[in-house]
Amino acid sequence: MSNDLIKEEQKEPVVYKAKIEEKKSISFVWILPLIVLGILGWIAYESYMKKGTNITVVFKSAEGLKENVTPLEYKGLQLGKVTKISMHEDLKSVKVNILVNNDVARYVASEGSDFWIKKPTVSLTKVSGLNTLISGYKIELSPKFKTQEEYAKGAYKSYFEGLDSQPNDEFDDNGYYISLIANDKSNIEVGTPIFYNKFQIGEITAKEFVFEKVYFTAYIYDKFNYLVNKSSKFVINEALKVKYGASGLNIELGSLYSALVGGVTVVTPNKDAQKISKDEVCLLYGKEDDLKNKEYFNISFSDVNGIEENTPIIFKGIEIGKILEVNLNKNILNTKAFVYEEYKYLLTNKTKFFVEEPTISFDGVKNLGNIVKGNFISLEYKKGDFSNNFIAINKKDLNKISSSVKVELLSESLNSISEKSKVYYKNIEIGRVDSYVLTPDLKNVKITIFIDDKYKDLINDHNLFYDMSSKLVEMKSLNLNVNYSGIEPLLNGAIGLIAEKRSDEKLTKKEFKLYSSFKDVERLKRFYNSGFTIEADFDNSFEIKQDMAIVYKNQEIGFVKDIKFDDKKSKVNLFIYSPYKKYITDKSRFFKQGIVNFKASLSGVIFEVDNFSSLIDGSIHLDNSSTTTLSKYQIFASEDEMNKAINSVTIVFDDVEGLQENFSQLTYKGVNVGKVKKISLNEKQKVEVQALIYDDYSSFTKEGTVYYLKKPRISLQEIANAGSTVMAVNIGVIKSESLNRQTKFVGLETQPSVEKSQFGTVFKVEDLTASSVNVDAPVYYKNVQIGKVSKIDLSEDGSKVVVDCLIYDKYTKLIRKNSEFYDISGFEMKFSIFSGSKIESNTFTSLLKGGLVVVTPYEYGEIANPKDKFTLVKTLREDWKSISPSIK
Repeated sequence: MSNDLIKEEQKEPVVYKAKIEEKKSISFVWILPLIVLGILGWIAYESYMKKGTNITVVFKSAEGLKENVTPLEYKGLQLGKVTKISMHEDLKSVKVNILVNNDVARYVASEGSDFWIKKPTVSLTKVSGLNTLISGYKIELSPKFKTQEEYAKGAYKSYFEGLDSQPNDEFDDNGYYISLIANDKSNIEVGTPIFYNKFQIGEITAKEFVFEKVYFTAYIYDKFNYLVNKSSKFVINEALKVKYGASGLNIELGSLYSALVGGVTVVTPNKDAQKISKDEVCLLYGKEDDLKNKEYFNISFSDVNGIEENTPIIFKGIEIGKILEVNLNKNILNTKAFVYEEYKYLLTNKTKFFVEEPTISFDGVKNLGNIVKGNFISLEYKKGDFSNNFIAINKKDLNKISSSVKVELLSESLNSISEKSKVYYKNIEIGRVDSYVLTPDLKNVKITIFIDDKYKDLINDHNLFYDMSSKLVEMKSLNLNVNYSGIEPLLNGAIGLIAEKRSDEKLTKKEFKLYSSFKDVERLKRFYNSGFTIEADFDNSFEIKQDMAIVYKNQEIGFVKDIKFDDKKSKVNLFIYSPYKKYITDKSRFFKQGIVNFKASLSGVIFEVDNFSSLIDGSIHLDNSSTTTLSKYQIFASEDEMNKAINSVTIVFDDVEGLQENFSQLTYKGVNVGKVKKISLNEKQKVEVQALIYDDYSSFTKEGTVYYLKKPRISLQEIANAGSTVMAVNIGVIKSESLNRQTKFVGLETQPSVEKSQFGTVFKVEDLTASSVNVDAPVYYKNVQIGKVSKIDLSEDGSKVVVDCLIYDKYTKLIRKNSEFYDISGFEMKFSIFSGSKIESNTFTSLLKGGLVVVTPYEYGEIANPKDKFTLVKTLREDWKSISPSIK
């Protein structure tokens, strides 16, 4: 072993000194559990505090309620939530368990609390609770206690009976609430509006059924309180009103609003009456009729059908009362009735009551109420002493009482005459048929009629009676006879009277003959008239019949007495009544009016029938418009043929495509002044158009008058003569001021360029080349259109383009000799490095169609005339808008 090793073994061992550190009293490891423990304790405390108090509310139905969803609220503040819904022990209702928050439990679980289910309200007048459509219904708290002291004195309660609707305690203490009780209807719901003069002043806020009666709470808005007081009457609006009148049944629907919403109307006769107190109950009437005072009386009927309760009593078209009760005593029908207080004066001992029956005519159904509901009662009033007991009479007996003249008629057949038949004079009812019997020899029928007293002066020995309903259509010897005076005479029969009021004539005849038709009487009447006869010719191209009426200005002035036929030209004798002799002159002409006059245009189709006579045979019309003296009287086939004989012009065209006979019109300033009657080719293969001038013939037959074809033209500015694209092409007319007369003209294909027309003055603007301006392009002055381009053509030498600018009359003074015309067609684009690009266009029309602008300088010259020529400037000067001279 070496010495080094021995020395190391002999060394002493090394002992290190321990390091002393100060130890902490609490370790961080223990703090974390304490924090967690504290949080858990707080959660437990909060959970305990918020666990709440359970209460039970019993409702009749749990419709709309959901467990753990439906909230308990008070004025929008959530107080708790439904936790359980179960069946009640009585099996008729449901128990709803509600967990109430602890912080409000002392207010909710109290004997002063009521609960009701809040449902959504959607109507034409009110929308509320719409959030319940998503979350379901809500349960609302209605507390009776209002102060902390009341709650402190109140007892704890956890079991409640729920209310059916919002309680009255929920209403504003200062609000104007009125209690109503229904009279005989209950079709009013919460939210129904209350109206005054059709303006809403409140609404129904609550509805309750107590002791088999329906009670309502009405709230009147504050600003309308003055409209409702103790004098007010409340009545339910009737969406559907049924009224009976002399014109029949009237069914009136107030409005769609009333039909859907309903409503209550307030009637306040005295605005100064006292307010209605909360403890007062007002009657809610079911209809307006209940508000009126009534006078009750009795009516007995011996022979009647269709009378029952609520049968109306009508006087002069106004419903004045109704039948209330009906009792049958053997063969007598006893009724109790009423009339409104204001009609009490009608109940006199001379008043006669009777039953009205329905009447059907072409004018409509009279007394429609009879058909739908039954007969109604009417009356004939006469002054007398008051009475409340009446015996009704038959209306036929009433008619006898009001009639004073009895007349008997003899007829070969009764035809459609019945006891319902009436007697008419000029289509006015003057009497009626009473009875009819066979004569002793059984060959004729004797008909007894009564004429009303006020028409007695019409009856004398010269009367003619005819059957208005014997035959609707009769054909004899190819002669058609239509007997039409309305559907009522056809259904019930009727008798017509032809008479003149003669005060000096008396009725001495015992019987009159009843003629079978008006035509028989008319022929007889004509021969009774005095007059004179004239002879006229006609060319056999049309038919004239004996007895055909002669008419002047819609008045019959005579008839065709007889006809002398000849195979070349026939003659006819016209009988003219004496009073009309002065209208027959040496300038008189006659024409036959056709059965139907047909006219067609884009506006529609017109069928004209002159009168009843012309519907059967036509008629002969007198015309006195001619200024030419005639050597003899002549009858033309039509009015056009008559006018064509004198009032016609001839126009020659190269081509008349679209022109049609009898359809193409001659128009001047948009008015039809004539029409095309005939189109034909002449020997030069030109088209000759013969046109008829209606009126003012001389003004359209002057030398220089221009006739041109008005062919269709469609542009951005107008659609001209569009009718000719569907119907016939028309001919335009430009009048001449010449004094020379001319009847043959050369027609033009288009409207000519003239210096002066009925539309304005034409100014010519020249340009070296054609621009973008087209026909009908607008001409502007300060952005106001003052005319248009009427024509574009080459000058006579072909060196320039000539633009005709038609300036309307009211603007011609703006065109001066030094005015300038600028082209604004299309658009102009300017480009500059410094100012950028600029695109200009005056109007959309000028962009597509072209247009011109007129600029007149401040120092304007004389008024231009059509012979002045202007040069078209292609670029519009920049300051044109600022140039604004005052031109006088």
